[in-house]
Amino acid sequence: MPLAVCRWCTVIGVEEMSADNSTSDNVPSNTSTLDITTKTLTFFDPSWQLAITIEFYFHYVIIAIGVFGVVANTLVLYALIAHHLTESKRRAINLLMINQNVLDLSSCLMLIVTFSVRVSNIYLTGALGYFLCTLLISENATQCTVCASIINLTTACARILCAFYQEFNFINPRYR
Repeated sequence: MPLAVCRWCTVIGVEEMSADNSTSDNVPSNTSTLDITTKTLTFFDPSWQLAITIEFYFHYVIIAIGVFGVVANTLVLYALIAHHLTESKRRAINLLMINQNVLDLSSCLMLIVTFSVRVSNIYLTGALGYFLCTLLISENATQCTVCASIINLTTACARILCAFYQEFNFINPRYR
């Protein structure tokens, strides 16, 4: 009789033992020869256990990096806002830097939330479970904030290059 294998076990690679290779039917007999083959379950493979352990600690390292990023971005954001409020000439470049820092801060916060939910290994069911899985477990929210940060940085770099080009043309009129 085959053993029942849960859905999670089929995902991680545990194979179902059939009656042909089950170890409970291995009784010596003179009439037939039995082919005794046993497969080790991939869940109990030492290399698989090592990979799971490394992945587990890697998630905690990512959370620590996210916490460090939140602290660093918060300090920089505080300094930028304090400087922007006290400065008499408010420049647009300061607003671009503040906007970039806010996007980086939100990326770090989403990184912490995403991997905290993933490490907690909660059982997700229903509409709320689907919503959390779609946004957090699949890292969609984190990827959105990272892409927004990259797009904002690209825009800021393009503005800096345009300003450099205008300044270069003002200094050297022969390149106009």
